[in-house]
Amino acid sequence: MTNELLNHALSLSMEFGENWLVDIDLRLKSMYPALSKAELRDYDNLCKEINRAAQNFISKNPKNDTQFIDFSAFEKFIKLKYEWINEENLSKLYSQSCYYALK
Repeated sequence: MTNELLNHALSLSMEFGENWLVDIDLRLKSMYPALSKAELRDYDNLCKEINRAAQNFISKNPKNDTQFIDFSAFEKFIKLKYEWINEENLSKLYSQSCYYALK
């Protein structure tokens, strides 16, 4: 698993629109045809795990009723386990997690 591939998979997992909450297997396979079904499933499961962890962290650590925990605290939490996540995905992950916490 390369950092580039991991970040690409994570980005796919956070797409809104017609691909919102859709498994990433088929989209990832079209971009990386050499990946096996097991590898595709592993990427999909990892991305779901990351999204859940991020959303749970935001939901369980509100700053107050109208604000969310600081981005820096979120970044520290996520990077402890997933140090490979790039800044673009980290920012998107934070924004989406805050969005879901409002729901």
